[in-house]
Amino acid sequence: MPDQPTPLPGFPMKYIVFTSARGEAPVLFPHEFTHSWVAGELRPLKPVSAGFVEMAADGRIRCFGHSSSLNLPSRGAADAELVHRHLKGDTA
Repeated sequence: MPDQPTPLPGFPMKYIVFTSARGEAPVLFPHEFTHSWVAGELRPLKPVSAGFVEMAADGRIRCFGHSSSLNLPSRGAADAELVHRHLKGDTA
């Protein structure tokens, strides 16, 4: 198994990927909020994946796990790439 990156303080966080008219977009938020509450606040956007996200000191991002309240899994590397692109401002 490859070495896992050491997460930065404040990580992991929770995330949900939503679909919208402009495509998919991730929303990151702290553990204090539930996945289902955040999804409810962003209706009518449809959640398509959810879980946890962490960022290492070297900038690597990892998405993993699942949301039990939404019954949605993480899509792993695909979600990590989406988060990475949005954090860089490359949302096209």
